[in-house]
Amino acid sequence: AKHLQRTAPWLEELPGGIEYLRKVVIDDSLGLCADFEAMMASNVGNYKCEWKEVVYDEGLQKKFQQYVNTSETQQTEQIEYIDMRKQRHPNTYDLPDIEGPMLYSKEAALDSWPWVSAGQVADFPHNGGVAVKHGKEEVAVFHLPGQAEEDGRWLCVQNLCPHKQVRAISRGLVGVKPEGLITLADPVYKSIYDLRTGSGMSHANLNLSTFQVKVDEQGQVLVKLPPADQMADSFARQSQEAAEKNNFKPPPRGSHPDIQVPRAPKNGVNLEW
Repeated sequence: AKHLQRTAPWLEELPGGIEYLRKVVIDDSLGLCADFEAMMASNVGNYKCEWKEVVYDEGLQKKFQQYVNTSETQQTEQIEYIDMRKQRHPNTYDLPDIEGPMLYSKEAALDSWPWVSAGQVADFPHNGGVAVKHGKEEVAVFHLPGQAEEDGRWLCVQNLCPHKQVRAISRGLVGVKPEGLITLADPVYKSIYDLRTGSGMSHANLNLSTFQVKVDEQGQVLVKLPPADQMADSFARQSQEAAEKNNFKPPPRGSHPDIQVPRAPKNGVNLEW
């Protein structure tokens, strides 16, 4: 058949027409059925349900955790939903960019900061990152074993992207330039950062906080972080300052002004702005 050819014109051009097709399909005139049956039997015999394997394999389940260092979860994306045209849609809006210098840098880490467990080396994918929970905040730790220099094999930055405040840095795309510069592209908006220094490359005013990482003799990955409450307060204050600077308030009805979005209190926090 020709590319995208409909069945009726194809059948009209087929030598022998419908009678020839009947012999091939029903009478097996070309002797293909045995091969097809063997192929189907092989497919059935080798079939495995990947989701079923995950349900019964704790090792695979860890790959689907929100955080590498705990099975705890938290709602960090704050997605609202609305009903429109008898369908459920996400009611989304962009948060303002957080511009300015990074809050924390690994060079300025205080001796009093604790080393926080981020899991075992085996829990980290090669040449990728995962999210680590620290109180209410989270950081992104990347494992790049192919780097020649030791200080480039383990890198940690904040998981909150300052561009639109999306918590997705751990799922970013890692690249290495010919001169050895390690880059990270935010997976949502593709803002690019220097993964070693946290400095913004595509937007000079957007920067990521960086943190020290080390691996102990037992293969445990440790990150030097500020106390959890202090870190959460600092990032919350930074986000609030960005909102005030841009005179930003989430739209009371989202992006659909004709549909009211109820925001019920959660955990005692009023979500009505």
